[in-house]
Amino acid sequence: MNAFSPHGFDATPAPSSAPSTDEAIRTRLFDQFNAFWVNAAREGVPYDMIGTMSVTAAIYGLLAKHGVGTTAEFLEGMANDVRTGVFAVPPRPN
Repeated sequence: MNAFSPHGFDATPAPSSAPSTDEAIRTRLFDQFNAFWVNAAREGVPYDMIGTMSVTAAIYGLLAKHGVGTTAEFLEGMANDVRTGVFAVPPRPN
């Protein structure tokens, strides 16, 4: 089930003490995203599957906010970053 699922997904509203600055929101979301990865990996979900689902969700979010052209330009830049080693990490089996 995900945010696009018609099967009863209910988002919980943010608490009134939710972060108000962009940096605070980014930090909170980064922590939540990392917790998601750790929990999924502990449940035995392969890293490549977690990554594929995460990237797909991110692309949908970018498309919804910025449209096709801007999203494509962003992804082209990301592809170049991957090719040039910006995201180089040692392989990790799962």
